[in-house]
Amino acid sequence: MHMIYLVAKAAVGLVLPAKLRDLSRENVLITGGGRGIGRQLAREFAERGARKIVLWGRTEKCLKETTEEIRQMGTECHYFICDVGNREEVYQTAKAVREKVGDITILVNNAAVVHGKSLMDSDDDALLKSQHINTLGQFWTTKAFLPRMLELQNGHIVCLNSVLALSAIPGAIDYCTSKASAFAFMESLTLGLLDCPGVSATTVLPFHTSTEMFQGMRVRFPNLFPPLKPETVARRTVEAVQLNQALLLLPWTMHALIILKSILPQAALEEIHKFSGTYTCMNTFKGRT
Repeated sequence: MHMIYLVAKAAVGLVLPAKLRDLSRENVLITGGGRGIGRQLAREFAERGARKIVLWGRTEKCLKETTEEIRQMGTECHYFICDVGNREEVYQTAKAVREKVGDITILVNNAAVVHGKSLMDSDDDALLKSQHINTLGQFWTTKAFLPRMLELQNGHIVCLNSVLALSAIPGAIDYCTSKASAFAFMESLTLGLLDCPGVSATTVLPFHTSTEMFQGMRVRFPNLFPPLKPETVARRTVEAVQLNQALLLLPWTMHALIILKSILPQAALEEIHKFSGTYTCMNTFKGRT
């Protein structure tokens, strides 16, 4: 009966507007916060009234520009140089954040890199870099901030993942693998937090987004499958946090992809990849690694 109630509640939530979480007391930390989706997330959290925003990244110029923009919006903002793939650096920087800014109550794991090559064409160090930043980085940041969230009984862990975690493509084997690992990490973490009052998690799985990271990537029918705008991904992500939504697929049509993948034979899926252009979409990749 309880399961039926939960399903009915979710169905009602699709029709009637739900109450959004107040962010005025929340301190938000965004990894990879200097540009792309990370910058848009900082803007969105600021617009929705977050108390403080902290940006982490590896490029000071981008971090500084975004920090100044957020401060001009009237929101307290700080940035720290940090490579999330470096465990000790994460722990040291997390300590500095607590001392300078205070407790982080919303952690957004957004930092990611893509090598954009096949396995045999990939440099070993580049493959390791993808795994360290895209996957293990989330282990280290979560371990750094989750304990205090549990003490406060107030916290939210967010993972900006990718639909490629569920449906991989050729030419991005490092990225797809790391995102699949990160998806499993978040799925396990979300279930592990069920008995932890006040602390939740959200996983966001967007389709190809028009940022410089995947510049040059081409699908066969761009009008039918247009890339998402970073502003859209950021807006829907912050809304998901405010609604305490565990999983968000963008756009909604990606649900159909997951269903098809679970019922169609492999040969049919391969034909879909070839017809849609995802089989060769990374051939023109020129993005930022």
